[in-house]
Amino acid sequence: MKKSVVSFFAFAVLSSFALSGCGSEEIKIGTAAQNSKYVQFAEIMKNNLAKQDKYNLTILTSAGSVANVTMLNKDEIQLALAQNDVSSDAYHAVGFYKGGLPMNNFAAIASLYTESCHVVVGANSSIRKMSDLAGKKVSIGELHSGTEQNAKQILAVYGITGYKIKTFNFSYEDATSNLIKGNIDAMFVTGGVKMPVLVDLSKLYPIRLIPLDDNEIRDILSNHNFYTRMTIPSGSYNGQTEAVDTVGIKTLLVASRSMSNEDVEKITGNLFSNASSFSSIMPPGDEISEKNAVEGVAIPFHRGAVKYYHSKNIRVKAE
Repeated sequence: MKKSVVSFFAFAVLSSFALSGCGSEEIKIGTAAQNSKYVQFAEIMKNNLAKQDKYNLTILTSAGSVANVTMLNKDEIQLALAQNDVSSDAYHAVGFYKGGLPMNNFAAIASLYTESCHVVVGANSSIRKMSDLAGKKVSIGELHSGTEQNAKQILAVYGITGYKIKTFNFSYEDATSNLIKGNIDAMFVTGGVKMPVLVDLSKLYPIRLIPLDDNEIRDILSNHNFYTRMTIPSGSYNGQTEAVDTVGIKTLLVASRSMSNEDVEKITGNLFSNASSFSSIMPPGDEISEKNAVEGVAIPFHRGAVKYYHSKNIRVKAE
């Protein structure tokens, strides 16, 4: 990766907010846009850690997964939420990161839940299927976000690239505003079902989700190992009367390798001892558990997390 791009990532944090807590040791966690599932998850983590351990979690909003793994690699933050594919590509210097040095100054703590790829239009839009996006104005997520990567991969399967589409790198908030104003025709959002920004949008403005076609889903699954077939259940958003077929990708909690084994072991234990506290924001069918946390993770685990899992007789690959 070119140095100029890496430098951009390092400064991709858009804003930060420290929620008051009684912890004595500050740990920074990278999330995503403020009205996102990542921030919701980090807020619950912060409260759990403040109650049980010595840590005070400072929540940083950012462009998302790509920005987060870059900041982790530079030790600018200690924890992050990031998509499984982005984490693996950065760690192994493949895909989006091909040609650059491996970003391997971080390791996994746990797989948390599966994010779904949403394609959103106004309820009265003439867009009924993915192929209708050709020639349209579409927000594909912030520059260097996981959503942007997902959007480009999905659109490529449909042959909608280059001059065939006008794309914008809007934040979720800017995308929703522009969708309401009619400045764009559609927006991509990758996030857990009942994504807060879309829940809020659907209450203000009638929306509809565009399904992915079965043949294209199979193409995506065969070309990109990290995707899984997903269904967004009916009723997930206001006015959504039908289930929507799409693809999804796992979210990981990852840590800088500079974090001590003791700290990471305690944070891992805190995550699972408070698993039920996350139930209100988890996508349907997902739950926080030791078994789910080690499945499908494409990077090594932090040694502190490994120590925790071994105490539960669960074997995982260490960094």
